[in-house]
Amino acid sequence: MMSSSTETPLRAVPPRRSPGGHAAATASRHRRVVIPSSLLLLLVLLLAPSRAWAYPWMIARGHLGCVQCHMDPSGSGLLTSYGREQGDEELPMHWGRGDADTSEIQSGPVWGRVTPPDWLLVGAGLRAAFLGTEVSGAPAMPGAPANGLAASVILMQADLRAGIRLGGLRASASLGVVTDKSYADVVGNVVSREHWVGYSFDHDTWVVRAGRITVPFGIRSIEHTLWVRQQTRTDINDTQQHGIALAYTSRFVRAEAMGLLGNYQISPDAFRERGYSATLEVLPIPAVGLGVSSLITHADEDISLLAANTRQAHGLFVRASPVTPLVLFGEGDLVLNSPEAGPATTGFASMIQGDLQPVQGIHLILTGETWTEGAASNPGKQRFYGGWAAIDWFCLRQFDLRTDFMWRQMNYGSADRIGATAFLVQAHLYL
Repeated sequence: MMSSSTETPLRAVPPRRSPGGHAAATASRHRRVVIPSSLLLLLVLLLAPSRAWAYPWMIARGHLGCVQCHMDPSGSGLLTSYGREQGDEELPMHWGRGDADTSEIQSGPVWGRVTPPDWLLVGAGLRAAFLGTEVSGAPAMPGAPANGLAASVILMQADLRAGIRLGGLRASASLGVVTDKSYADVVGNVVSREHWVGYSFDHDTWVVRAGRITVPFGIRSIEHTLWVRQQTRTDINDTQQHGIALAYTSRFVRAEAMGLLGNYQISPDAFRERGYSATLEVLPIPAVGLGVSSLITHADEDISLLAANTRQAHGLFVRASPVTPLVLFGEGDLVLNSPEAGPATTGFASMIQGDLQPVQGIHLILTGETWTEGAASNPGKQRFYGGWAAIDWFCLRQFDLRTDFMWRQMNYGSADRIGATAFLVQAHLYL
């Protein structure tokens, strides 16, 4: 229900090759793309959850849909007035206040001190973090991370957001500052992660939108670095696409389908993926959601493989709260790549997560995940395993602190094994 982000190298456009360099690039793809890119991706993954604007555990509080609290009908981005009220009431610790006291809280931007007109929504977010990592077993090669300890202070997010809800009209946009200018989405130090305009029918039962939109797929969680999000390229951090989306929300069904026209904040056009993505979640009983997702895209030059590629992802997910303090999540996704200049690969990403809230405002989180990939022409498989433990403390209204300890192991056959651990502390303020 809040927002924060840091761009990832998946958005970086590689340098254009000369016409005569295509064969050499294809021949060295395993060495130049799979190993170094996976290592770099590993370090990016260890930046851990950094966009806290979608909390699927709200299903335990009776919030089965998303459109009531978010401008995005699938649950991300700018908060509605009702979403702010629920966030101020249900996220932070009450510090001894009773229900009567919380009902007196004035919600709104800047702790209720800013009161825009009813049709205008505004917001801002700032997130800073300290990250310590340790990598072992990395090969000594250009582009690979160095073995040993590293520490850094990171500006993860500094964004302004605005939205319009005027009758059926819906519009939303963000404008942020980044410190790393190597990403394709960035103009100078400025990035717009989403911007769209749409129209709502039947009190937000149907919402149609066009613009740069978060791709509808799987569980929309704050841990955008999970392999189920990274390998499907459907995280809520930096893989938004331009296109047209239609969303439907009822008491028992939440669905969205999007025609992908490509990300027009990158160039050349060959890097842009076109196709579709869709997700459907059914809530057969209270506090249980069962979902299915599907995505197929094609790019003339895949931004990671540097070759024409048809990419598919199809999966299942579940959200369930067996008892009120505990919420369980699970997702499994089949990922297929069919590049024209190389062998097809089939991968499977999975995750399971438990979120326990012993008292309001404190979340104890355990996550386990896997990623397995192999080519039809090669019996060997790359097997990656990971997990983390986290404490997220919503200590004040519109402010939280989160600590994560993460571990990843990447196995390339029997000989090559790379391990990494990370410790991350984040401070997040949203206004």
